[in-house]
Amino acid sequence: MKHADSRAADPQDMFGAILGLPEQCEEAKRIALAADLGALTGRRFTSVVLAGLGGSAIGGDFLRSTYETHLACPMTVIRDYTLPSYVGPDTLVLASSNSGNTEETLSAYEQARKAKAPILALTTGGKLADLAGRDGVPVVKFPAGLQPRAAVGYAFVPLVVVAARLGLMSESLIDDIDEAAAVLKGIRNDCNSDVPESGNHARRLASVWVGKIPVIYGSQAERGVVAYRWKTQINENAKAYAFANVFPELNHNETVGWSGDHGQGEPQSLLSVVVLRDDREPKHIAKRVQLTKEIIRKHAAGIDEVWSRGESALARMLSLVYVGDFASCYLAYAYGEDPTPVKVIDWLKAELAKV
Repeated sequence: MKHADSRAADPQDMFGAILGLPEQCEEAKRIALAADLGALTGRRFTSVVLAGLGGSAIGGDFLRSTYETHLACPMTVIRDYTLPSYVGPDTLVLASSNSGNTEETLSAYEQARKAKAPILALTTGGKLADLAGRDGVPVVKFPAGLQPRAAVGYAFVPLVVVAARLGLMSESLIDDIDEAAAVLKGIRNDCNSDVPESGNHARRLASVWVGKIPVIYGSQAERGVVAYRWKTQINENAKAYAFANVFPELNHNETVGWSGDHGQGEPQSLLSVVVLRDDREPKHIAKRVQLTKEIIRKHAAGIDEVWSRGESALARMLSLVYVGDFASCYLAYAYGEDPTPVKVIDWLKAELAKV
């Protein structure tokens, strides 16, 4: 694999953005603590809906999955133009768009206004910030300049702070952000480009993936969301196919796909599996992982595991996110791809704008 420290294929420095995630999380906490939540403070909500796409939506999935046992009401993430019909005056709508110009999110914002739902905007600016200013809607505004997928700290950490400040979960959980940032700094030391492949799990994963199709399995709950994050990071950074799924659901369908009698040829020989693990996962989930590995070991190009680090649920989840971010960037380098631009998405948006 090409040496990552040459970074010839990374003129816009996606790797540098990845390196900055711990500090981004710390700054995002400060921004969210200082944000004026206006009339939202003291309100009671029966549900929460986050409207966003791509990197602007994943923070909602992280909040929902990591804190589902703490949140005082149900939370849904909507990646579409249309809000659920139940959205009304007691539903908190979080409109999240890095650029502020995501058309699906702007559509959801206008629907939330018509439904008289309380709204909080999370953005760097753009039309969303303009609309929020016009309508007196509170805004958590964070710095521009990063690709949405590289701004995951800004997309997620403010949601933790806001949820706690609005009484949707305990304010003590805000303190977990500091531990998470410290854990991420440790992972950065281990995965940085000056660490050789022999001691750098992210670089080893990228080496294994070259010429293969990564399949990322989360052992349960939020690790399934992180598995999806790995998939999309590989898609966007390395411009490569990848797939994701989660236990126990995959044992009720996808596992059977590993047992076929070569009717498709032998595509499994191209599949390199990584399982995202946590030593606090229930014993029955650990057993499922073990048995599934036995099933697929005969067919897959390889199987690896990445284990979470840290004490809090927040730190453990983000620790897994971070290894995947590094690995996807190293894979981009191995393929000679610039990890920053997403030309296909830009072309698609331009074509849609002509309609």
